[in-house]
Amino acid sequence: MNIDEIPSEARLPTKHGEFNIRVFHESETGLDHVALSMGDMKGPDPVLMRVHSECLTGDAFGSIRCDCGPQLDAAMRQISEKGWGVILYLRQEGRGIGLHAKIQAYHLQDQGADTLDANLMLGLPADARNYRIASTMLESIGVQDVCLLSNNPFRWHRSCIRRRQGCCPRSTDGRGA
Repeated sequence: MNIDEIPSEARLPTKHGEFNIRVFHESETGLDHVALSMGDMKGPDPVLMRVHSECLTGDAFGSIRCDCGPQLDAAMRQISEKGWGVILYLRQEGRGIGLHAKIQAYHLQDQGADTLDANLMLGLPADARNYRIASTMLESIGVQDVCLLSNNPFRWHRSCIRRRQGCCPRSTDGRGA
């Protein structure tokens, strides 16, 4: 079997139940993004969806500097309780500035800067994330109607979603993700 014939899709058992993991390669950036789905994506109700930007420190290491890990966990739990939904895990570390710059920003935060000011002090945009790949991912897995699980109502244009549902714990330290 040729390696190119092996799909980048598999079952992924988690503490919240069994999900399907599918990798989407974005040739423009060279990054691999993930759709983590459970159940039927066709409805009848809108599909629960969270768009989650990668956060190594919060997602993997449990940092309390941000609330990314708890947001991801809450979304997985809600999807599991509902029985269907999808998380789009986008490789946009540190609001799209990358891990190296994110840790530099942490250093500046340790000196008293907030997240926004730290990015600007490094000569970086306040938020460099790009969500274009998300629509391609949703279309590919058959999602047409979503209920957005979000702690940020301003991130998505209202015409893209039928309704928004809060799901995620808010940061208590004011620094945010």
